[in-house]
Amino acid sequence: MLGEIAQYIVVNLFIAFVLGILVGYLIGRRKEKFSKINASNTGSCCTGEKRFRMNPIFNKSASLDYKPMVLSSSSLKDNLKKIKGIDEDLETALYELGIYQFNQISNWTKKNSEWIENFLNLPNYVRNHQWIEQAKILRTGKETNYSQSLLDEENTIKEEQN
Repeated sequence: MLGEIAQYIVVNLFIAFVLGILVGYLIGRRKEKFSKINASNTGSCCTGEKRFRMNPIFNKSASLDYKPMVLSSSSLKDNLKKIKGIDEDLETALYELGIYQFNQISNWTKKNSEWIENFLNLPNYVRNHQWIEQAKILRTGKETNYSQSLLDEENTIKEEQN
């Protein structure tokens, strides 16, 4: 009787072991397949003749814990270049992330800023250029010293053209 119980336990452990290996293998293959897909992904994907761009947030391995609030789309896009440190390329990258308005940037926390700096690979950039403080001023309709100097330059260029 004791031998039958031992045999029963050994057989069940062996079956559990084999099933564990099989499940682990299947999960590993699935992860491997997805990692190959992600490695070859260049940010756009083709299905037939249609092309669509993936949101760049899904192309990076960044934690989503402190990702700032984003909009899926916006017809009201602020000129983010009015914030010191944002050039045309950064503005485009922020738009692609779903950050369109001064109001969004003005609500960022320190952790949101760190997330953006990490995602854009610009260490301490947001904090050093004081994006949040500038956005708080610009969202009210007022101008910062930097944004006012940009407006002055634009007005000078327009006057010279006329």
